[in-house]
Amino acid sequence: MDRRKRTRVKVGVIGTGWVAKARHVPAFRRHPNVDIVAVYDRNPDTAKRVAQEWRVPRSFSDQREFFSQDLDAVTICTPPWTHAELTCKAFERGLHVFTEKPMAMNAGDAEAMISASLKAERLLCVSHNFLFSRSVRQADHLLAKDSGVQYALGLQLSSYRRRLPDWYQELPGGLMLDESPHMIYTLQHFIGTLTLDSCRATWSSKTGIPASVEIQVSGTRAKGQITMLFDTPVSEWHIALVGRERVIDLDLFRDIAISLKSDKTHKPLDILRTSLRAARGHAAGFLTSGTKYAFGRLYWGHDVIIGGFVDATLGRRQVPVDPTESLEVVRLTDAIIGALSLG
Repeated sequence: MDRRKRTRVKVGVIGTGWVAKARHVPAFRRHPNVDIVAVYDRNPDTAKRVAQEWRVPRSFSDQREFFSQDLDAVTICTPPWTHAELTCKAFERGLHVFTEKPMAMNAGDAEAMISASLKAERLLCVSHNFLFSRSVRQADHLLAKDSGVQYALGLQLSSYRRRLPDWYQELPGGLMLDESPHMIYTLQHFIGTLTLDSCRATWSSKTGIPASVEIQVSGTRAKGQITMLFDTPVSEWHIALVGRERVIDLDLFRDIAISLKSDKTHKPLDILRTSLRAARGHAAGFLTSGTKYAFGRLYWGHDVIIGGFVDATLGRRQVPVDPTESLEVVRLTDAIIGALSLG
């Protein structure tokens, strides 16, 4: 039976770490037309244990055996340097691919992934999950009433005390390469394809990787800036969008968007109104997100993007994230790494 005519999608999971367990597997299982049928991990004991935990019928530690299964799609939840090779192998087997960000380690590998997708006539989607989060969709709705974004700012504060992948120090730039795509693709969504104007970094004396990075970019519609600090007391990710009628703060971790209209003459009463508006917006958003989190239904957009990917494999819609958009993110990352001499 032709895969493109199937009404159910058989998915194989590659990688058994946190992002697979907490994000990909729950999101795929939310879709009524998905069956997760196989798990791959290099460690056979881990593969078997996780398959039992996730109630997946088959587990593999051999890639050839895994790819020989009757699958329609795979989801790739492994370190970034494996994405390109695994993706191309999946396309050789005629499978659709959903992969974690960053798409690839460099633009050359990303281009190879897109070429393999076109050759195989199979879909490729990179997990730009925050684009489908409640906060970003709220911002899109608010900006539809505005006359456009004048400037966009991304602020990323990351504490090493929070949960982090154990392999991030092996990447050029460390945590920057793994986490910066979230900031880049979100700014790209609001101000257009980005090009690098300038960047600078400070360096950790302990690890030799960036402790902070400041990036100035030009989008096709507006300019922007991304500031990332990697050893802070708290972890906060925010996007500020400066429009002509309002300023929107996207709190990505709490999945909240707060809209602040003009404070007019900035007199005490105006400041009070703005403060109350911000407090109300944050409280209401936190209540909504907190309730979803408490009931295990806060996915930061993973459920929407993965649901869209599954629908695309069934021919119901276009792939949620065009791979060429993901390629632009990698190209900007390449430019940053080159400017900081990290390659």
